Amino acid sequence: MSKRYSNKGYQSRNVQPKKDNTNLIITWVTVGLCLAVVAAVVIAVIIGMGALEPKVEVNMDEIRSEINSFKASDFTETAEVTDYVKITVKDYGEIVLRLRPDVAPKSVENFQKLVKEGHYSDKIFHRVIQNFMIQGGGFDTTGKQHEVASIKGEFSANGVENNLLHVRGVISMARTSISMDSASNQFFICDATKPHLDTQYAAFGYVLAGMDVVDAIAAVKTSGGNENKPLTDVVIEKATFVEPTK
Repeated sequence: MSKRYSNKGYQSRNVQPKKDNTNLIITWVTVGLCLAVVAAVVIAVIIGMGALEPKVEVNMDEIRSEINSFKASDFTETAEVTDYVKITVKDYGEIVLRLRPDVAPKSVENFQKLVKEGHYSDKIFHRVIQNFMIQGGGFDTTGKQHEVASIKGEFSANGVENNLLHVRGVISMARTSISMDSASNQFFICDATKPHLDTQYAAFGYVLAGMDVVDAIAAVKTSGGNENKPLTDVVIEKATFVEPTK
C-alpha cells in the first residue's frame, strides 16, 4: 500500500542553504588579477613606445657654446668605442662629433656600431642643401645604396622624449617620410638652425670641431630639385673613434 500524504499540518518550504561567500571572493580575486594583467600590458606598451622613458635634461645654452669650440687636433684616434667620432672627408677636412647616448641611446649605439664596422668608409654626402643640412652615410661613390637594419626613431612624435634641438651643428638621423622607425645608416648635420625638425627627427650629437668643413660641403654645387646631389662627389674617407687629448 502506498503511503498517502495529507496536506494537513504540512507546509512546503524552500530550504535556503547557509550563505557561503567563497564564490564571491573567487570572483573578485579573478577580476582583480585580470585588471592587474591589463594594467601591466598597458604599461609595457607605453614603455615600449618610450612614453615613460626618464626625462633627460639638455642644456642647449651649454651645447651651443660647445659646438665648434675645439679643433680636430684636440683629439686623437683610438681603437676603443667612445662617444667621440671623427669623420674624415676627402679634400675637405675633418669633422669631430660628440655623441649623446643619454639623449638618444639607440641612435648612438647604432652609429657607433656602424663606425666600428667601418661602414662609413667611401660613402658620400649624397644630399646637400645650403643653409639647411648635409646628408650622407647611405650611398657609395658608384651610387649604390647600402642598407642596414632600421632602428626606432627617438623623437617625441614617435613617443620618445628627445630634448636635443636641431640647432646649427647638430647631427641627426635621416629617415623616410613613410615610417618613423626607418632610420638606419643615413645621418645629416645641420648647417643652420631648423626648429621644424625638432620632435620629428632623432638628434643624437653635435659637432665639436669642423663646422668650416660642414659649411664648405654645404656650399658645393648640386643637381638641385628633390635630390640636391653634389655634382662632384663629397667622399667620406673614414669615420673613426677619437678621444680628447686635453
